[in-house]
Amino acid sequence: MKIAMIHTPLTGRGGGERQILRLAIELQKLGHEVKIFTNAVDEVCYPNLLKKVTINVIPHPLVRFKPLYRRVAKKRAILYDSILPRMINIGRSIPKGFDIINDHNFPTEWAAFFAKKRLKIPAIWMCNEPPFWFWHPKEMEKCRKINWPLCEVFDKIAVKHIDEIVVLSRVAQRLVRKVYNRPSKIVRSGVDIELFHNASGEEVRKKHGLENDFILLHVGNLDPVKRQSDSIKTLYYLSKDYDNIKLILDGAGQRDSLIRLSEKLGVRSKVLFLHTTNDEELARVYAACDLFVFPSQITWGLAAVEAMAAAKAVIVSKECGASEIIQSGVNGIVVDHAKPKEMARQVESLMNNAKLRKKIGENAYEYVKNHLSWEKYAKNMEAIFKQTIINCRGSIW
Repeated sequence: MKIAMIHTPLTGRGGGERQILRLAIELQKLGHEVKIFTNAVDEVCYPNLLKKVTINVIPHPLVRFKPLYRRVAKKRAILYDSILPRMINIGRSIPKGFDIINDHNFPTEWAAFFAKKRLKIPAIWMCNEPPFWFWHPKEMEKCRKINWPLCEVFDKIAVKHIDEIVVLSRVAQRLVRKVYNRPSKIVRSGVDIELFHNASGEEVRKKHGLENDFILLHVGNLDPVKRQSDSIKTLYYLSKDYDNIKLILDGAGQRDSLIRLSEKLGVRSKVLFLHTTNDEELARVYAACDLFVFPSQITWGLAAVEAMAAAKAVIVSKECGASEIIQSGVNGIVVDHAKPKEMARQVESLMNNAKLRKKIGENAYEYVKNHLSWEKYAKNMEAIFKQTIINCRGSIW
């Protein structure tokens, strides 16, 4: 097959960026020709993966008119003059000859819509989550007035023409059903199992003076939906009885509100902010922790899966998609959402039972190793591609 993959700008290190790059690489290993179309690329985004795939950069149509483009770029919330032209430009720039379109993340379904109508080939949307305005009330308010027709009307029109929607979890599946009234197929993405399993955390502990501490770790971009605030509150409850417990928050984003919260709760000296810039460094951070906490409200949660690959016991929220692969008490712990006191009780239980903590971590690793390889993810996606092409051959375009 010749597969045209579409993604938003590949300029950061996140689960979505890693997912599309690893999928493209594995599909190439299976003998397919894959090209990725995006608006921009920055080598900070997994340079070791970028060099293994063919990427076509399709910039904003106004980029040649630099003064005008700079004014548009400053108004990033205005979807009509920023996001929509980017997606139209990608959709009209994908050449003929491809068998299928596979777009990842919002708003690439818009680019897929334009490309599908022009090229007469099927499109499959890897919907890690529907657009934020459908499920995030605060963000929804920002899109009212001039942006709302585009958000509400055009997005649903575009998705109506997508042939298949693929999601990572039942959490995402319910969101897709609620927003678009459409079914979707669950395909779990992979994880770099051996990278995270074989790393050592001694260097990280020594560098930050954590040799004698019990380390909690929360990895993820600093964002309200990731709920780093709950991890800080968990630390607060535990610190009342334990002096040697510390929390590492590893991720990009604004720290100010989290710093203020830790200061208010009197645990600022126990919170370490990191921002790892490569996979090897991140693997060492996972290896350095004693326990991974993930109270995030998110449709998947690659960080939790990476911690499991590192053979760490993980405690996750019920509202995290990754909770669906966890048998609580066996290969992880699942807690009620937004209940830091409950999370603190579970942490304390595992702090005082090293044997159980180790066993849960070992079971977590075995589960990931047997079920969540990138190769398996690619083969599952390949099967959906092939079946969709067969289904669409008899359709009238």
